[in-house]
Amino acid sequence: MRYLMLNPYALLAAIAFSLVAAPAAGADPASAGVIVMHGKWGSPQRIVNGLADALRDQGFLVASPEMPWSRLRSYDRSVDGADVEIDAEIAKLRNQGAKRIFLVGHSLGAAYALHYASRTTIDGIVAIAPGHRPEVKRIADFLDADVRNARELAASGKGDEMVWFVDFNTGNRRDRIKAGAASFLSYFDPAGPMNMARNVTTVKPGVTVLWMVPTREEQPQRDGVVSLYGKLPPNPRNKFVEPDSDHLQAPAAATPQVIDWIRAVAAGN
Repeated sequence: MRYLMLNPYALLAAIAFSLVAAPAAGADPASAGVIVMHGKWGSPQRIVNGLADALRDQGFLVASPEMPWSRLRSYDRSVDGADVEIDAEIAKLRNQGAKRIFLVGHSLGAAYALHYASRTTIDGIVAIAPGHRPEVKRIADFLDADVRNARELAASGKGDEMVWFVDFNTGNRRDRIKAGAASFLSYFDPAGPMNMARNVTTVKPGVTVLWMVPTREEQPQRDGVVSLYGKLPPNPRNKFVEPDSDHLQAPAAATPQVIDWIRAVAAGN
């Protein structure tokens, strides 16, 4: 007898998907392109895959690329390099007929979506359990020596030189990671492009934001990202939602609200 092994996050997303309401009048899902981005050390095949599949099942054009912060890639490209990759994904979606573009990110993917929306006008972003805040004092203090070393290497033309550092993740997880000095700096310099406190204030006008903080998010992370929602540029379509989940289950728990919100924004509602 063979047993089918189910991904628990995909199963949760499938259950949530079954509860999604009927499409709103006037909505054309095929006109909306959605890029789903995983979190730190993740991949398109884990945690966010159920959400991506549910969006596809609803008729949206969906891309779910492996980002530079995946476990396999280990920051192999800088934030600027990630921008180039997402630019290319958007171009592919537009070639398929997408008229509106949405970025959906989980954890570090959400933090990156905020960065991207501060440099490029898109239709909307969904920030699920936003994470990775190099500007937070306890993180900045811990990585200070590594950041200073990387700055010196980059300034002397050695930005490609590999450096070791300790990376943080939810659940008090830590891992020793190796990356190019310039790439490391782009993600972890408190004054760099991933400073979330700055990026929320510089999201391009007209970009709508669905801000999702799970009810069981870790502290002090939860209080910090809840407070950042109020610093987004005013937009009547911005929405704050608290999925009933922890950090890792948030994409599955958020699936119905994500689908309904993107559908409504894409339809101009």
